[in-house]
Amino acid sequence: MSQVIIFCEHYRAELEKLDLTSRYDDLEIRFFPGRCGMAPVDWDELRSTLEGDLDGKTLHVISSGCIGNLPEKDQQVFQQYNYTLSQCLHMIVNPDLADFYVQQGYYLVTPGWLQEWQKILSDWGFDQKTARAFFKDTARAVMLLDTGVDTSARSNLKYFASYIDLPAETVTVGLNYLELLLNNTVLKSFVDDNKSTALKSAAEEKKSLADFVMALDLLNSLARVRNEQEVIESIKDMFTMLFAPGEVVVSGADDRLFQSGELVKRIDDDSFSFNIIGTGGLVGSIEVKNLQFPEHREQYINLAARIINICGLAIENARHYQLVKDISDTDGLTGIGNRRKLDDHLEVEWRRMQRSKSPLAVLMCDIDYFKEFNDLYGHLAGDDCLKEVARLLADHCRRPGDLAARFGGEEFTLVFPDTDLQGAAQVAEKIRQAVEDLQIAHEKSGVGKYVTVSIGVASVIPSYDQNPDDLLHRADKLLFEAKAAGRNRVVS
Repeated sequence: MSQVIIFCEHYRAELEKLDLTSRYDDLEIRFFPGRCGMAPVDWDELRSTLEGDLDGKTLHVISSGCIGNLPEKDQQVFQQYNYTLSQCLHMIVNPDLADFYVQQGYYLVTPGWLQEWQKILSDWGFDQKTARAFFKDTARAVMLLDTGVDTSARSNLKYFASYIDLPAETVTVGLNYLELLLNNTVLKSFVDDNKSTALKSAAEEKKSLADFVMALDLLNSLARVRNEQEVIESIKDMFTMLFAPGEVVVSGADDRLFQSGELVKRIDDDSFSFNIIGTGGLVGSIEVKNLQFPEHREQYINLAARIINICGLAIENARHYQLVKDISDTDGLTGIGNRRKLDDHLEVEWRRMQRSKSPLAVLMCDIDYFKEFNDLYGHLAGDDCLKEVARLLADHCRRPGDLAARFGGEEFTLVFPDTDLQGAAQVAEKIRQAVEDLQIAHEKSGVGKYVTVSIGVASVIPSYDQNPDDLLHRADKLLFEAKAAGRNRVVS
């Protein structure tokens, strides 16, 4: 039976790049106009507008709420072996990864969406003012899920982000995930019908389907691991389970075994090696050594070739997680931790010190007369001043548990685990003197001719009847006392 994929026009370039119709003789692809953010169109109404006869054909309609009254039998592509997709973005990136980006405050867009963003906003009834208000309430930044099909996507992103006055980020997702999902759906229908003319035999067809199902399951499993080293360990465990080698070695891209243009490099009697390729190119390499059953080597190599790109994509996903986590934890101006990072880090160190019954110190630091500095020198000079002070604070955080973060405006917070009040006060005085030694001119300061800081210092051995906010509030109160006492001083 012929099959028809019916996809949103915003993904036309991705489908054309995959060129699935050249692989499957009985497959057609139709597109309908994008309706992002609009009321759903009734399926019967939409169906009547699509070109060609759809009667008697298996339909795979890609819709996540933009089509109403869509029969369940036509939504097979969103039901992948007990794995339910809930929106069209889940077609190009693992749902866990996409949902993680949203949780971090990103508004996700695709290359096709960006081509139409001005029309979309117009259809929503937005001008620039209302668009900015909407997106400010919706997200803290825009993220492009770059499938690599549109060379203008990043410039379109820059234009759109500027229009709505939000920062923009890009992650490369490629087409591997979309290809797996669509191949799974199409092949399953062909196997169920058992009438395919696209491949040589039903046996080959079932084997291909099994390979795609395995690859998708592997990817979805690995994509839930958010640490790159844990992903690598999972890959090693998987290769050990599949091939029973004596050893599996994964090397990074900088330690690659061979040139990036090759896939399989070395095939010995009881070993073989692969490059691990991701959407952005070479990720690393993997060596499978000392096979216990070398007579099955060729079968092992064929299987490894089918899943190696999935391994590359899983490693890239872990890197995306870390990149977004780093971005979401970093103050955009100063490059040190932001308030989110401070809260998370303080909670972790509070519990750690609670368990070890060790002191935890917090410093609240405020730049003296900073409003007057901005008024005299301008906000760009004020930004430079904040960066310099932040850099100096970060230089005083030398141990793994130490943290410098921007609390807000010209106020900073430092966290020092395993530090009693005397030690924390000594560090605070060194910081106060070091800031003054920067000799950043401040003619309107009430305490000298250079930029200075006031610091409140508190330390406590965490107990179960207190919480980290108590420590922050105590340090903040002491900062207020330092300012009330004349500024450019430490109160602990």
